[in-house]
Amino acid sequence: MSNIRMVHVRLPAQLAAQMERLLKFLGVSRNEFVVQAVAEKVFREMRVRNLKETRGILGPEDAPEWAETVGAEWVQKIRRPEITPPHSL
Repeated sequence: MSNIRMVHVRLPAQLAAQMERLLKFLGVSRNEFVVQAVAEKVFREMRVRNLKETRGILGPEDAPEWAETVGAEWVQKIRRPEITPPHSL
């Protein structure tokens, strides 16, 4: 059994024309473009869904440093390397 399934999609004429012009510019097939576009959209929607489902799962007691540090400062702190690499000679 194949892992490919054919689906039929109807697009507004103007959108289809814009897509065709873009496909010529990009040099990709319609199928390749649509598969990639749908995959990107599914990924984004699933990420949003997962973020909404996990919103509020951590409380202040789970990460006390988040309550004490401004967001940007906290990101900079965790990105800071613990050991400074030696300078090149």
